[in-house]
Amino acid sequence: MVLNHWKSEGLDVVVSYLPVWELCFSMHVLSNPDHHIYREKWAKRTEEMHPELTKRIREYGELTCQWTLFIDIPAWGAMRQMEIPDFLAFLRKKDIRQWNGMVNTLGRKIDSRERRDILEILTSYYEQVFRSEEVILRTFLTRILEREARLCREKGVWEWCRTIHGRLKVEENQVVYRKNREFVYRKTDIRTMYITASTFLEPHLWLYQNGAELEVVKSIRVEQPECWHLPEQTVQLFKALGDTSRLNIMRLLFQGVQTTQELAKQMNISEAAVSRHLKVLNGANLVRKAARGHFMEYSLNMEVIDFIPYTLYEILTR
Repeated sequence: MVLNHWKSEGLDVVVSYLPVWELCFSMHVLSNPDHHIYREKWAKRTEEMHPELTKRIREYGELTCQWTLFIDIPAWGAMRQMEIPDFLAFLRKKDIRQWNGMVNTLGRKIDSRERRDILEILTSYYEQVFRSEEVILRTFLTRILEREARLCREKGVWEWCRTIHGRLKVEENQVVYRKNREFVYRKTDIRTMYITASTFLEPHLWLYQNGAELEVVKSIRVEQPECWHLPEQTVQLFKALGDTSRLNIMRLLFQGVQTTQELAKQMNISEAAVSRHLKVLNGANLVRKAARGHFMEYSLNMEVIDFIPYTLYEILTR
């Protein structure tokens, strides 16, 4: 729902309330609530009221990029301004070939059963949980976005962007977004900026570029956590890194897939010791394992490793 539209500093600026975006990111929070302490009470209450639905949302978390799949693909441009019933109808009309055409940019492949289940989960979640939530959020976020539009007009769009997040740096000719690596957006490449707000985004920062379009999401806090705490998975991650032997194992695995026996031989320690360290690394999702005959092969989970700087930034900016 477009609320405001103007030209600023050579850009078309579009301020919108996006119910589909908020739907998807609320499911992202439910799929991994430990990382969202500013929506902890809501997630706990929703899980208590809808335990089976919450379980299904988490089961499909990995396949759907924790339910951000549809807002992080080029096809999002066609869905951005839709109301949720229209979004669901749009997805239903797409066959499995069209679904995979949409999501292949994120390296995902979905089969017919998974398509059916995703649609069923989205529909059930909307009808049982989010429809009533969205009525309240629409009024609240519309008012917030009208205020942000005024501030954006007064300050200028790039100056306003400086207020979004500590990991977003607005420089003279470019915008730098620090995540698992630095994403650099040249100002001259951007022709349209879409601005929205979300009550589910905190503590993340969200920028999405598609061609000459840049989407920026302002995070709005609606809860205060009962107590500030680090996600247990984050604690386990940094504990796993705090050991010389485990760091050596990761250095060796960076060279390629290896078995426990091969690692023990190179490190001149017992296989039992290597197994203990690998158990810790696996618990922190830093390594993956797969059976090969009578042996277990280990490899680095580069997706998690690439996100270590981002994870640290999240801790520092909470």
